[in-house]
Amino acid sequence: MHHRLILGLLLAPCVSAAAQVGYLPSQSPFRELTAGTFMEFNGGRVLGAGGLLELGPRNGYSEGVRLVLRGNHTLQISFGLWTAGTQRTRIDAADSVATRNKGLIDQRLIAGELGLQLNATGGKTWHGLAPYAGIGLGLVHGQASPAIDTSGYSFGTKLFFAPTLGTRLFAGQRLYLKLDVRGIFWKLAYPVSYSNEPAKQPGTIGRSNAVNTTGVTSQYTVTPEIRLGIGIHW
Repeated sequence: MHHRLILGLLLAPCVSAAAQVGYLPSQSPFRELTAGTFMEFNGGRVLGAGGLLELGPRNGYSEGVRLVLRGNHTLQISFGLWTAGTQRTRIDAADSVATRNKGLIDQRLIAGELGLQLNATGGKTWHGLAPYAGIGLGLVHGQASPAIDTSGYSFGTKLFFAPTLGTRLFAGQRLYLKLDVRGIFWKLAYPVSYSNEPAKQPGTIGRSNAVNTTGVTSQYTVTPEIRLGIGIHW
């Protein structure tokens, strides 16, 4: 009897400490997610610099929609479409140095994207928050501009990938708001005309007047984007 009493007294602090480490279900900051499929609507701001020659897509606004699968799992999958109304610089490579930059023109982008996302809290939220990291993979097409580019440059259709960091804020099980930032990587290709001397003002030996004097004919560029969204259980 005495042995049992002594053992109980020795174990009592351990039991008390273990009880304090965990939470009662009603008091836990974590909540299980039950809904796994959502329709998500996004709007954002594109903040591109256009690359080395400022020919790629620059600032503009984006909007999109995507179907989210496995939204209550650690690994989430999504399929989406988005478009962005951006601008780019138009350059006439044959013109003189002072007048060849023709200013900004519209560049509409249309894209399809597969998204892979790692939800940091798995199938739960923490105080309503569900932070994540992910990557988007897809195809993007730049529509032809109404202003003719006499130098032969075109954004065209290209592959892209977009690393992403963000969080969802759940209002119950059927609705969430989201905020994320990402960098969209794609490869720009510069036409041969940009490396030639302009007909109206050719350079001299040792001093080129070509638009592109770097020897670089293509490059990967990153276009940052900030997005807000709303997800509704589907």
